[in-house]
Amino acid sequence: MASDHTPPTPWTNPADPHEALRALRARAEQRRYLVTQAAEQHTPDDVRRLLQELQVHQIELEMQYEELLLAQADAQAARAEYHNLYDFAPIGYFALSQGGTVEQLNLCASQQLGAVRQRLLGRRFALFVAPAERLAFGQFLAKVFANDSTQSAEFALQREDGSTFYAQLEGLRAQRAEELQCRLAVLDVTARRAATQQLAASEARFRKLFADSNDAVVLLQGHQFVDCNAAALRLLGAHAKEQLVGRPAWAHAPEHQPGGQRTIDLFRETTEAAIRTGSQRCEALMTRVTGEEIWVEAVLTPIELGGLQPLVHILWRDVTAARAAREELRLSQERLQMALAAAESGVWVWELAGHQLHWDARAQAIFGLGYDPGPVSFEVLRGAVHPQDLIEMAVGLKRSLAEHRPFDLEYRIVWPDGTVRYVAALGKVVHDERGHPLRLIGIMHDVTPRREAENALRREKDFTESLLDNSVDGILALDRHARITAWNAEAARYFGLEAAAVLGRPLFDVLPSLSETACLDVSRALAGERVTCLAQPLLVRPGHFDAYLVPLKANGEAEPSGVLAIIRDVTERDRLAEEATQLRLRQQQEVLAAILATQETERKRIAEALHNGLGQLLYAAKLSLENRAARPAAPDASLKLLDDAIRAARTISFELTPGVLEDFGLHTALEALVKRMGPTGLPVRLHLLGLEQRLAAPVEIAVYRVVQELLNNVMKHANATEAVVHVVREGHRLEVSVEDNGHGFAPSTLASQPLAGIGLSGVRNRVALLGGELSIQSRLGQGTIVSFELNV
Repeated sequence: MASDHTPPTPWTNPADPHEALRALRARAEQRRYLVTQAAEQHTPDDVRRLLQELQVHQIELEMQYEELLLAQADAQAARAEYHNLYDFAPIGYFALSQGGTVEQLNLCASQQLGAVRQRLLGRRFALFVAPAERLAFGQFLAKVFANDSTQSAEFALQREDGSTFYAQLEGLRAQRAEELQCRLAVLDVTARRAATQQLAASEARFRKLFADSNDAVVLLQGHQFVDCNAAALRLLGAHAKEQLVGRPAWAHAPEHQPGGQRTIDLFRETTEAAIRTGSQRCEALMTRVTGEEIWVEAVLTPIELGGLQPLVHILWRDVTAARAAREELRLSQERLQMALAAAESGVWVWELAGHQLHWDARAQAIFGLGYDPGPVSFEVLRGAVHPQDLIEMAVGLKRSLAEHRPFDLEYRIVWPDGTVRYVAALGKVVHDERGHPLRLIGIMHDVTPRREAENALRREKDFTESLLDNSVDGILALDRHARITAWNAEAARYFGLEAAAVLGRPLFDVLPSLSETACLDVSRALAGERVTCLAQPLLVRPGHFDAYLVPLKANGEAEPSGVLAIIRDVTERDRLAEEATQLRLRQQQEVLAAILATQETERKRIAEALHNGLGQLLYAAKLSLENRAARPAAPDASLKLLDDAIRAARTISFELTPGVLEDFGLHTALEALVKRMGPTGLPVRLHLLGLEQRLAAPVEIAVYRVVQELLNNVMKHANATEAVVHVVREGHRLEVSVEDNGHGFAPSTLASQPLAGIGLSGVRNRVALLGGELSIQSRLGQGTIVSFELNV
């Protein structure tokens, strides 16, 4: 009989392996029961089903057996891996019974206790705890078995050889079979404990140094004082730490430092620089609790705290007195240097005993040497003296030593690069108690500018005399009594008298022929007025001269001390001016004639346009209207003639006075002009730039007429297929050009043939009246370019 029980599949994995084994055993017992039943009680079909069922169960059992084998292999591999991790872990692991005996341990644990594993199994762990701490260990073990959480403690352990090490124990209660077990992890913390002890000792030493130091020390964190020593309180005149600790770093300082910088900015910048660079030093003005100001030198050293805000160690020193002394010394040195600099002098000392010379940087610079702070041999100075002045300098020094009196010498020196300078040396001799000379001390300064100025004055005097003698103008000078003090060669040529004959004599005695007007002019010049006398006649030859009288004033004097007279021969100038005047008159007459001719030609052209154009059209219209009686139904021809007449009149009117130019300016007028030329068949390209702002009316009209005339010339004479008009304004310059690709002409034509009519001659006159100059460039077969420029 078949069983109604459905067995689980072979791959079923119950959560409890023991339960799975019991279920497998029960199914096996059931199968055995079925097999042991008598076969005669069942029909053949039941036996066959039973056999099939047994075969299925056999297959299930075989598959379950294979699965158990695989699970056993995985478990063994996992167990081996666990043993490897357990044995070779860097931390000691122990399994202790409730009595504290070692039941299991790994390799690291045996190494920590200094014994092999077999000797440690079964021994009480407390035997390896320092005797003084065994009671505490017992309490720790009892606490582990009494709690489910991990317990931690630190103990001193002893190895089997008696050596001690410190370990941190982590204990956890575990259930094993029918009894409890303590899983114990042991970490060697000997090095960490030693470091902690060293840190504590260092901190104690630092605290002692901090508290007992004679220097003021404060600790800063986050721009606030967190601690200070007694010396810091004394420095600020405080009595308790509360007056400093907890307050910002700038609490005991003025708002601004003497230089103008805010104190808060100074402290922040210095602190940030100390943290960034490792150390920083600064000086700041601070105030005591009493309000007294003191100067403090601060040395800031940051102390890193492992991720926390760094602690800054600050050492304070009162430098008020030192700073005042330093400032006084600096001021004294500055006054001395200012005095020496004002005198441009250097200091030197010659020690006679060792022939050593001590001199400062300015003295060495006077000799053209680089600064050397050490003493040098006196031969260095002697070797720089010009050879021609060496004997004179030695004689002067010997006289000063022998006569016990100061010396004042001036001599030339030669720089290493060959430059010659003048030096003045002043000083005295220092003697001992017995009157023996010890040293010479003095100052020296470069007097080259003075000597060069004297030489320059001498050269200027020579130059002035040469200038007077070689001047193209006659030059003479008078003192306040009109006596002649200077008389050059040109003046002698003008008046026929040499300088030797006139110097020191009154002007009007030398030149009695001078008019009363000349006497008045000289008096006006002596009174301080500049006077110009024009077209005065020469005395010794035909011609005229201009005289310019200039008052001469000495420095600081209000009244002139004399008069400088410049006599210039203007005979040739007057002749050239007369010729230029005649030339301008002839040119103006030629321009006027050209304008009149142009106007006459324009009138003639207008008359021809009225007669040949408008007149003919009106006459044709008259004939058409007279014939209207014969053909009254045909007025169209007369109307067309009248329309043509009206257009012709408008064209003539536009050419005479283009209203679009007056209303809209040159840009629009040129565009309209080119548009009206469209029916003629000549393509014209315009290039206009900078004409947005209106020009002066005469300029616009002239440019328009010139362009109009040049385009008419192109249509009439050039036989061109294209023309280009270029009008560009850039700043105050106006450039105009008209270019065509016609047959051109030889430039010699313009020189050999006159330009008649209103053509190029009229264009040239218009451009000349506006201050421009017409340029014509043409070559046969290559076209023509006519251009000009105007200042607008």
